[in-house]
Amino acid sequence: MTKTIKALAVALALGAACVIGVAAQDQPAPKEKGTARGSRIRENIITFKLLRMTQALSLTQEQTAVIYPVLTKLEKEKYEITHKLNESMGKLRALLALDKPAEDKLLDLMAEVGSLRDQISRTDAEEASFLKTKLTVLQNAKYVLFNVEFYRGLGERLERARRLHLRNHFTN
Repeated sequence: MTKTIKALAVALALGAACVIGVAAQDQPAPKEKGTARGSRIRENIITFKLLRMTQALSLTQEQTAVIYPVLTKLEKEKYEITHKLNESMGKLRALLALDKPAEDKLLDLMAEVGSLRDQISRTDAEEASFLKTKLTVLQNAKYVLFNVEFYRGLGERLERARRLHLRNHFTN
């Protein structure tokens, strides 16, 4: 097998493992950020993204060696911030479900949500700035499309896996 085919096989196997792992669970992903299962899923998705990115952008070994550690760190940071954002959004949702939510608490939560969104934006900007210095113009252009398509495709695959899991759960 050629290197490209081997890399594609590994990437597809890893992606399938991520999707199957999430779909096979009867419960939603744990809310605690430090759980082993949540951490493994996050790491698998990051690794899968980096493998797919290597293929989509035709990264050299040198580029890969420089880019992987930095993007892994930034992606982990984004996942942690996103976890906090989801918690804050849940609190906001619960507060809004009350008949008369306290305005001061609403303002605090809205400020927290805004701050977390800003942190994600800054991390994305740091990632883009870093990649601009490590990729060719062509690779940067491909990355813009790759990033959007990767997360859209991942979301679609996870949704299909959830539907399949629910269908199997209710038919058994």
